[in-house]
Amino acid sequence: MEALPLQVTLYIHVSANPHVPALYLVHTCDMSQNYPDLYVLLETRTVCLEINQPEPIDIIGKQVERLQKEKASIVDQAHQRVAFIEDKIQQLLCIDHSTIQESDIPF
Repeated sequence: MEALPLQVTLYIHVSANPHVPALYLVHTCDMSQNYPDLYVLLETRTVCLEINQPEPIDIIGKQVERLQKEKASIVDQAHQRVAFIEDKIQQLLCIDHSTIQESDIPF
């Protein structure tokens, strides 16, 4: 596996919001161009990162992991929803809709 050089330009901003204390933010684009009221560009820096080139099977493995997590999340949400609906059904089944006689009232 060969390391690939990746050159990235980082834009370092400070928040211009007077209600927020000085907050330094790093983006991959100049946010002050689109939001001049929110960001002030302090400086730009170019950094070079060495990225290990993944094998195709590694990429597929990462995709499978992500899909398995998404599937587990959906199943969990579905179980919670089913339990909620089952609880509502049981609450409705517990309601007695029959009429009673006045003599059955204890007071």
